[in-house]
Amino acid sequence: MVKKRVNVTDGSVAGGDDQQAVSLQMDRLWRPVFDKYDTNKDGIIECHHFKRILKESNNHLSEDIPEEVLDELLERSDLCTDGVITYEEFLKMIHARDLGAQRPRLQRLIRYAAMAVVPKTQRRSVIRRYLEEYNCMPPPLFLLVISVLEISVFVYYCVDMGQISAIGPVPWRSPLIYDPCKREQAWRFVTYMLIHAGFVHMFFNVLVQLILGIPLEMVHKWWRVGIVYLSGVVAGSLGANISDPYSFLAGASGGVYALISAHLASVVINWKEMEFNWIRLAGLLLFGGTDIGVAIYGRYTDDKDNRTSYSAHIAGALAGFFVGINVLKNLRPKKWETILGYVVLVVYILLMGFAIIFNIANKDHYINPENPTQCLITRPHEAFQGADNAS
Repeated sequence: MVKKRVNVTDGSVAGGDDQQAVSLQMDRLWRPVFDKYDTNKDGIIECHHFKRILKESNNHLSEDIPEEVLDELLERSDLCTDGVITYEEFLKMIHARDLGAQRPRLQRLIRYAAMAVVPKTQRRSVIRRYLEEYNCMPPPLFLLVISVLEISVFVYYCVDMGQISAIGPVPWRSPLIYDPCKREQAWRFVTYMLIHAGFVHMFFNVLVQLILGIPLEMVHKWWRVGIVYLSGVVAGSLGANISDPYSFLAGASGGVYALISAHLASVVINWKEMEFNWIRLAGLLLFGGTDIGVAIYGRYTDDKDNRTSYSAHIAGALAGFFVGINVLKNLRPKKWETILGYVVLVVYILLMGFAIIFNIANKDHYINPENPTQCLITRPHEAFQGADNAS
């Protein structure tokens, strides 16, 4: 069947200006399509039947109608008020001049998000399922709220300490920062993500988590992304305080790297289906590798005023990969992917269990909070070592 002679965005026919010729051509192309799904042969298609056909991933409509038009038909079928679709309404749905222009902003955002994080072969299913499940309460604003909190805390301490720079201020007295002398205050293992050592540190963390996180939230829901992000934050603090037990820790890089590795896992698992797979993989590895490399270099240089803890980056990335495979949606899971999910889940539980037990049981590895001499050396700004100030 010829189906691409008609411009589906405005209904025009190549080589014909006469209105009657246009009408005849449209009938020749689209009447057989309509009749195929008019099972009762009464000139109408029931809306619920039409929507069911559109939602089936293996429907035969794609043989007759371009994929992008199918998506538009699904959206427009929701506007069906009388329960049926006539042939004239069917033509309007396909050939409307404003096809796409009237699409709600939410649906456009979902499409853009799916383009960023979902393989091409899965996008229609993602968009359909998301539109069916999405109820706007609560909206996908997790990382936006986190980013606002991080910026607000940074501004507060800039005003409170009367300074701002690329690498400061560092509010080491803050009840939010991870303090090696106050490990018993468990909330610091999470709230350290709200503290940033300078506007460069804060800017890059916020920028990357919004660019990577919002598309993930739009496709996978905010709570799934929240689990991945916070698992990276907690893993980052546990990993950093094992490798650098005398260091303060600040910054959201553990959570940011969890998002990066979640994207990386998606690219690897959906390698054949993912568009620009090599470009995506190279970009993620280049960014992550460069950032971790800079952190490692800074950690072992002689500049002890601003040494960085790269352990939070690595631990956060591992957590994002392990948790992301199990938490983020996989619309077409393969058997090996399911097995991999179970394996990495067990590995994640074992690693986190080891880190927690190590923190509780191995007290000799850490600063004794009752020893004023040990705690004193961590207090001056010059001795601050653990700011995770790489994005």
